[in-house]
Amino acid sequence: MTEPLEEAPPTQPGEVIDAHAHLFTRGLLEEMLAAMPPDAMKRWRDSLKDGKFGRRRDQMLPDLTPEETAAWYVERINAAGLVKALVVSVMPDNQWTRDFLGHAKGHVQALCNVDPRDPGAPALLEREMAAGFRGVKLLPVNRCYRLSDPECRPFFEKAAELEAPITIHYGVTVDPTGDLRYADPLDLSPVARDFPQITFVIAHFGAGWLGNTLRLAYQCKNVCVDTSGTNNWMDYHVPKMSLPEVFERALTALGPERVLFGTDSGTTAPYRTWIKYQQMRVLEELGLSDGDRDLVLRGNAVRIFHMDERGVTL
Repeated sequence: MTEPLEEAPPTQPGEVIDAHAHLFTRGLLEEMLAAMPPDAMKRWRDSLKDGKFGRRRDQMLPDLTPEETAAWYVERINAAGLVKALVVSVMPDNQWTRDFLGHAKGHVQALCNVDPRDPGAPALLEREMAAGFRGVKLLPVNRCYRLSDPECRPFFEKAAELEAPITIHYGVTVDPTGDLRYADPLDLSPVARDFPQITFVIAHFGAGWLGNTLRLAYQCKNVCVDTSGTNNWMDYHVPKMSLPEVFERALTALGPERVLFGTDSGTTAPYRTWIKYQQMRVLEELGLSDGDRDLVLRGNAVRIFHMDERGVTL
């Protein structure tokens, strides 16, 4: 029997929050795929069938209850030297995730997932925010849509009303069904301009579209970036860039109050502690003050995603 977790206390300066993590389990995928046409998401259906996950299908998919997963996830982040994590959901309207968050007691929180083109998106967003989600994750490259499309407008009007922060994946993706015609963050320009109440976080430094991400952030002060992942998009970037150079460009252009730390860790492989160590070392080598380093590693996530508010109540 899993011992219930205690409510997470407020974070303190010097602690670290992972503002971009993932959650995949057998129960979550079963519910998610049951709501979809039988021919949809074949790659994930195959993973569910044999219990293997990951890009090379060589990782085991956890088979735990929401309560067991919450306790396990908290142990993982604590062992990695983190006090809290923000899960970025990849599919909408998932009760398994809501149950998980209730058991996680604020140690792990989440962004909901919504298709902004769906006429029901504003109502779903309102329900999810009321249920305790801290904002939204959007995947235009993977789902092949443009956020500038007029049919997304009602969703953004509701997000502005609720002041729901939004993390967006632009740029390259490991999803083989992704379409790079939707990868340019400049598509967000009219949306970020027209909805200054919404804070937008471009994941992975724009994942190969760093220049346009910084140009967008120059024009729209409500645009931030997160540092999450291996940032192996640098292998395909011309001219060549190093991670310290990427951090330096982002910190110079946006300031430390608009850069959020993340690892892009999942639940089917060891936690990416090496990314935490690597990025903390970069921040130290760049000579950030303790206060600015705390903004990147903790404070911005607390401010933008309300990570120190009480968790979901079951």
